[in-house]
Amino acid sequence: MFLRGSLLSLAVSCGSVVSADAQEAAKFLLYAGAGQAIDSENLTDDNIPYAIGGLVMSPASGLVLGADIAGEGEMFDSTGGGNRIRQALSYNLLIGGNVYDDQSIRADAMLLLGARESVSDCPDSYLGFQCYADTDPDTQYDFNYGAMFAVTFGEAASLGVRMTGESAQLTLGFMF
Repeated sequence: MFLRGSLLSLAVSCGSVVSADAQEAAKFLLYAGAGQAIDSENLTDDNIPYAIGGLVMSPASGLVLGADIAGEGEMFDSTGGGNRIRQALSYNLLIGGNVYDDQSIRADAMLLLGARESVSDCPDSYLGFQCYADTDPDTQYDFNYGAMFAVTFGEAASLGVRMTGESAQLTLGFMF
């Protein structure tokens, strides 16, 4: 009888802890990064690669989801009355998980998948618009891939590394 009552009490206590952890709110991390191109010797555009994004971290499951916009790689741009090479924009989604967590340090690893501009083209405008009759340019995209690793210190700041096929950046983030 004593053993059955103790096990029941332990099960109720563990259930309370699990439900309290499961109800812990998601954490949000906003980050920005800057770095260098992977193939910097062969690039025409010399702008510094950058990334701006956000992550949602689930304490209960360890799942990390995010999105970012980055200036990385090059694209051919024939809008605005000329042909030029400029820095491309990429639009990316991140998915990953928590790999280490104690109360003061948290480490997360994520896979990055997205699309990067490769060509922007339209007929020339005679009136100074970007394209003829102020239409939107036709933009083509290439596949973008990479990974990100972030270490968060307490509930405040994060340092990380973001690498794609086009660039590598160090990131600095702030937790909300």
